[in-house]
Amino acid sequence: MSYPSYLEYFSSSIENVSTASFKIAPTSNNAVSSHQQIQFLLPQNALLDFRKMRMQFQVTSTGSFTRLPAHASAYFNRISIEVGGQSISSFENANVLDEILRNNLQIEVDPVNEHSTIQRKNDPFSATAIAAGESYPTDDNKAFFSIDLGTLARSIQPSIVAMQFLSQVTITLHLAENAVCASPSNITSLATFIAAGTQGTYSIVNHNLIAECYDVQDGSLMAMYQQTMQDQGYLELTYENWTSFSDVFNNVTRFSSSAQSLNKIVATFRRGSGVTPLAAAYNAANGAVAVRGYNNDLLASGSNVGFQAGALGQPETQGAVYQSAFFVGTAPIVSASLTGGVPKTATLEPTLNFSINSVKQPSYNCKASGWYDATKSGWGVSRTKSNSLAEWMLHRFSICQRLDLPDSKQLRVMSGLNLKASNASLTLEVTGNASAATTVDNVLIFTASSNVMRVGIGKQIQILH
Repeated sequence: MSYPSYLEYFSSSIENVSTASFKIAPTSNNAVSSHQQIQFLLPQNALLDFRKMRMQFQVTSTGSFTRLPAHASAYFNRISIEVGGQSISSFENANVLDEILRNNLQIEVDPVNEHSTIQRKNDPFSATAIAAGESYPTDDNKAFFSIDLGTLARSIQPSIVAMQFLSQVTITLHLAENAVCASPSNITSLATFIAAGTQGTYSIVNHNLIAECYDVQDGSLMAMYQQTMQDQGYLELTYENWTSFSDVFNNVTRFSSSAQSLNKIVATFRRGSGVTPLAAAYNAANGAVAVRGYNNDLLASGSNVGFQAGALGQPETQGAVYQSAFFVGTAPIVSASLTGGVPKTATLEPTLNFSINSVKQPSYNCKASGWYDATKSGWGVSRTKSNSLAEWMLHRFSICQRLDLPDSKQLRVMSGLNLKASNASLTLEVTGNASAATTVDNVLIFTASSNVMRVGIGKQIQILH
């Protein structure tokens, strides 16, 4: 609820503005682990900038050689936001969606305090050797790890919210399973690092929320809000709302939506068994997954200097890159049809399509590899994080179908598909060469829509989906 553009245009100055940053303690200071939760109560009498809120924390682990996942938001399966007890944003597998967003250059990972990589020999914060499992100090409230508060906090407009018009806002972070960690058998060689040991565990400690607040003391902003409330009966905030669906993909998966503006449909697949590039199912104990095309066996020793077999020659691939199996997205193609991660020339490649009320998206049968261009278009990017087709299809595979106009989110314009009149039937299905498609992989489908929250007199809220 910041100043609108028409007010800013005619205003030469905004006086008596004050800012302050606060540390908000959780409702419980106890250490939390897999499947537990962290809860914060936001201040109720402030102008709060949602996009600048950060949760800081520390992580410890158990297991002989456990390695923490390659982004700090990986520990949080769901971030729920409630206003006066009414849920306005909550969906499962938010950590996997964050991985998809990073792989498609929608958000960035800060290597300083978001633990952007999995390292075999050194910890990514101090660049010193780790001889055993990866764990960090819990004394003195150190803040090595930091995350934002997910999709709603990133997208809410206006981003500065007058909390005094809302009932109590509660943020609850639900922790993911231990499989987000890599559990190698040893670190003595690449072979032992990618081999599975006993599943490691993690715990989060010293967690707190950093909030940036503002105040405009001349009363003009509050007067504007009050006048708007009197004129139209409410104030409006818009945000991007995500929902998720999970299934075992056996040629077709069905889901539904009744959104007033469906903007995107996104899907990714994770191996349901020990098929390349995983040694076991995505949610089982796995070692670190070496991303194809990188110099993953390069060590600081004379006998191992230089490019290893399978490493590409461009500068971006000269280092080692590893993943947690839990976040490896792989095209749903049987291993017999793959050579080096891409479909063989003499074998079939399945085609995949979304369908909305029996209307195919895209309108042609799209090969799995052909989804790369469609996905770039869906996200509005010219490239992705991947440096080869093999990397994309084996390690970072996701597909995206855009249904709204480009840049409409920045303009606060709803231009997505209107499904409000009925609960639409949507599918993701194999539309050709089904014999080359896997039948036991996990499929995650995410839908993005534009939501409007109307804040009325007496702190009443209405959510328009």
